[in-house]
Amino acid sequence: MAPARTKLYFDGGCRPNPGPMETAVVVRGTSHVRTDLGIGGSSEAEWLALVHAAETAIALGLVDVSFIGDSLLVIRQASRAWKCRAPELRLHAQRFAALTLRLGRFGLRHVPRSRNLAGIALARRHAGLGVV
Repeated sequence: MAPARTKLYFDGGCRPNPGPMETAVVVRGTSHVRTDLGIGGSSEAEWLALVHAAETAIALGLVDVSFIGDSLLVIRQASRAWKCRAPELRLHAQRFAALTLRLGRFGLRHVPRSRNLAGIALARRHAGLGVV
């Protein structure tokens, strides 16, 4: 029997928009947060979060993963259902595509923000509650 697919929740944000970017990835109940990612907009932060999730999957040796996020734009662009026209986003899309070559299998899934564990982790961090 094959092992279950591992879920990686991802979210990126900036405050204000545009502003300083940060990302979070939650896998197996552990949050991985990156800050000080430069100045950018929310779409770029979301793409950086998906790249962060792919890098985390590789670092953990995962081979069958599901990337779960609340950015419909990034999910659709990463799955190639929508074109990625913005040059700065296209670079992140290319980086993600290159990283996924190192994974056995992967899927992408959109969820509402209220069900995105990575988004909840970032919100808790800003509320001073710590992260998962």
